[in-house]
Amino acid sequence: MITVEQFAKHFDMAVLKQNTQEASIREAGKTAAKYHLAALYTCPCWTSVVAEELSGSDVATGVGIAFPYGTLTTKVKMFEIEDALENGATTVDMVINIGALKDKNYNLIRREAQGLVEATKDRALSKLILEVGFLTDEEIAVVSKIGSECGVDYLKTATGTEEFPSEHQVGIMLANSSGKTKVKVSGVPRTFTLAGCLWMIERGVSLIGTRSAVKLVDEYRDYLAESR
Repeated sequence: MITVEQFAKHFDMAVLKQNTQEASIREAGKTAAKYHLAALYTCPCWTSVVAEELSGSDVATGVGIAFPYGTLTTKVKMFEIEDALENGATTVDMVINIGALKDKNYNLIRREAQGLVEATKDRALSKLILEVGFLTDEEIAVVSKIGSECGVDYLKTATGTEEFPSEHQVGIMLANSSGKTKVKVSGVPRTFTLAGCLWMIERGVSLIGTRSAVKLVDEYRDYLAESR
């Protein structure tokens, strides 16, 4: 059994509602630091605030790029990445151009993935969001291979605004990732149970992105206490 501290490091917490105010962001930062989560993700306008709150902690400052649709031009995506890094981001998740992937415009997918990796090199973790609910098994496999070949740190299933990934889809990503590239699962909060998270971790999922991170860590702490 892994420790509570090890379990907590499998979670990226997200606070992404459009009407979120600064006080809530700062409170989330304090909570993420208290629980020693992997990262706290917010919308780009809050990146500098999160970086300030997490300064000196072991929690990464996360931000979504082209979130949630992935339809910004490549030039704007690269600018958004640089802006996030300048504001203190230490882990960056970029949504792919889903339509381009379905059109088999693999050059665009590769170019954007490479741009993400190059921009974040030695500065932040890079995570490529697939939004698998829109994709076929073949498309999931193709983009997972492209992301791995480009050297992204993580392939991420979804933004959490659309369909939750299935076990089968996560399996395809795990099977087609290689090198240093790992897999992150994300989805709407109600789909995450303690049993489900433990199942994913056991099968090789390295990170789980959810607004329910703190609740799940508390449940795991109780589970370990009851198991003794």
